[in-house]
Amino acid sequence: MSISQNKELKPRFYSRDLLSGLVVFLVALPLCLGIAHASGAPLISGIIAGVIGGIVVGFFSGSHISVSGPAAGLVAIVLTQIELLQGNYQAFLFTLFLARILQILFGIFRLGVFSNFVPTNVILGLLAAIGLLLIISQLPKLIGLDVKGFVLIDQWSIQSVLSHIDIGSGLIGLSCIALILLWDSSKLKKLPLPSALIAVIFAGLLNFIMLKIGSPYAVNPQQLINLPNIFSGSETIFQFPDFSYWNNSLIYTGAITLAVVASLETLLNLEAADKMDPQKRSSPPNRELFAQGVGNSMSGLIGGMPITSVIVRSSVNATSGAKTKFSAIFHGFLLIVAVVALTPLINAIPLSSLAAILILTGFKLATPSLFKRIYAQGWKQFLPFIVTVVAIIATDLLKGIMIGLVISLLIILQSHLHRGVRVIHEKHLHGSLTRIELAPNLSFLNRAALVTALEKVKPHENVLIDASNTYYIDPDIYQIIKDFQSEVAVKQGIKVNLQGFKAHYPEIKEDELDLDVSTQELQKQLSPDQVLQMLKDGNLRFINHQRLHHNIARQIQVTSNAGQHPIAAVFGCMDSRAPTERIFDVGIGDLFSLRIAGNIAGQKVVGSLEFACKTKGSKLIVVLGHTDCGAVGSACHLFEQKVDLSQLKDTPNVQHFLKPIMQAAETVKNDMSNYQLTTNFIDAVTVLNVRNNINYIIKNSDTLRDMIERKEIGIVDAIYDVKSGQVNFLS
Repeated sequence: MSISQNKELKPRFYSRDLLSGLVVFLVALPLCLGIAHASGAPLISGIIAGVIGGIVVGFFSGSHISVSGPAAGLVAIVLTQIELLQGNYQAFLFTLFLARILQILFGIFRLGVFSNFVPTNVILGLLAAIGLLLIISQLPKLIGLDVKGFVLIDQWSIQSVLSHIDIGSGLIGLSCIALILLWDSSKLKKLPLPSALIAVIFAGLLNFIMLKIGSPYAVNPQQLINLPNIFSGSETIFQFPDFSYWNNSLIYTGAITLAVVASLETLLNLEAADKMDPQKRSSPPNRELFAQGVGNSMSGLIGGMPITSVIVRSSVNATSGAKTKFSAIFHGFLLIVAVVALTPLINAIPLSSLAAILILTGFKLATPSLFKRIYAQGWKQFLPFIVTVVAIIATDLLKGIMIGLVISLLIILQSHLHRGVRVIHEKHLHGSLTRIELAPNLSFLNRAALVTALEKVKPHENVLIDASNTYYIDPDIYQIIKDFQSEVAVKQGIKVNLQGFKAHYPEIKEDELDLDVSTQELQKQLSPDQVLQMLKDGNLRFINHQRLHHNIARQIQVTSNAGQHPIAAVFGCMDSRAPTERIFDVGIGDLFSLRIAGNIAGQKVVGSLEFACKTKGSKLIVVLGHTDCGAVGSACHLFEQKVDLSQLKDTPNVQHFLKPIMQAAETVKNDMSNYQLTTNFIDAVTVLNVRNNINYIIKNSDTLRDMIERKEIGIVDAIYDVKSGQVNFLS
């Protein structure tokens, strides 16, 4: 972070926070009313929660961007809890008060990491279910349908349904949906006025006009907001918890549900708000839980709704340019001003306009594209998601989340039942090996996978059970391995070696396997053709990312004591992209490697190859060129430019390897028809250069020529492709 940014973050007043707070207030006002209405709570309780969420939570919070208030995510819980308590809102306030005590304890005991253990698909299922519940609960209110009255109807008919619909509410509600959609899809969206506020203003003005002209479609007074007038004295503003319900179990189960779900929603929204912060500041989650607990305790004591960090308000706050949490606090004071001075205007707003806002909010949470995206990720992601959605709608939020978590856990357990071990069939110099690599954490969940792997081991095989990367081995699992080694393996002639077990069980005996170490006995048994096939197989493993596990420490130990017995000598270029031991997937002591720019053979190279084959017993010589060779490319360029190599003053000695390559370039240029196996001039020169060097080796070494003629050794030419990693043997 730059110095200027650090200065900018120093605590001071920012005028931009005032504008951000105003914009957040304009968004929060209709949402506070709408969420309270959807929750079956007094409308004033939504405003109280918004005020406390802004001022109290804003003061204690460590977040600069997050804004708290009543949240759509808790609508289903609040509505259900109030219904279970037979509509007693004061009893619900007792539930809220206890829940927030729990939330404070969550913060004190630093349980803010809880959200990290909830899978994303379950969280998305929670949000989608909340969205669907909002849509389901608000559709009747959108058209002013008296659901309770309609349920009492004995005979269902279109006429009876229509008799319980407020047509004016329906017209205004549908008009508000259309207005919000048009506003958000046009250039008007860039204005600081949120579409939700425009919709409620439009709804209030339209209904006012219909009342003035005496329209039969004017909204029924029962379908209007009814905030209490704080100056009348006859209206109840504040309500207090009914502590007489202390012996009702519903109070405590509801408190746990509210505490867990609200905390989870807060932590998730807090993380999202931090990502929207232009300064990329990090908010302390445990402090946020404490702040939410303090705010909610106060809200529960005076009649407010549950409070959480709210992503809609937080995103508006961030995009409006907020610098500090003063914007959230300022929006809380503006809500007080609205209740004190604007109650008559607020009470002119039809409830159907709030329903329109909440239906669109629900659609954003449960958009069809969300279902499609998670379905495309596979059933392991989609199943917990859809089960969470259905379970929440069928039961409640806490049970739905628990069911979703159980499904996720079962999928994880099912995956672990078939994992925990990795079986690799390796073909080493001395024979085949079945390597069973154990997982870092080997518990009873991996029992089935291990037993299956051991049952597939064939008689007389070499088996290595590798626990080198395992930090925990369940005793039951260890007993299965011991029983296999002492009983099954003995009966079937299976040679079992254990590796990495001493860290867990010091008494165990671990024998070293030397399958991948080239010995003198092996070297004598191999023919040139067999060695060539081994190199081809090794290169195939290399390009397929299936390289053998080479015990380098063991190879160093064995070769230092028993000496070196390489099976082949590879004469290649010094290019850093062509490490011969890697591209042929061999270990220490398996190859003689000669490397020189342009793989140009000379007397020293020939002498080295004689030593490798005659003295040390190597069975194969590979002259290895490669694509995109710098030496070949430079030689071809100098040849075409007709440069005299003796005139190169900076690097006068490069002529010793460039000159033979330039001669190959001249040959290719004079007769390209003989080089149809290649696609261009440089590739043709690369191939001819390799073949010229083979001819040089055979011509200048009677020893090697005689060994080749007697088929004691072989010599092959090959080109390594630096892009694909493949070695193409030309002859």
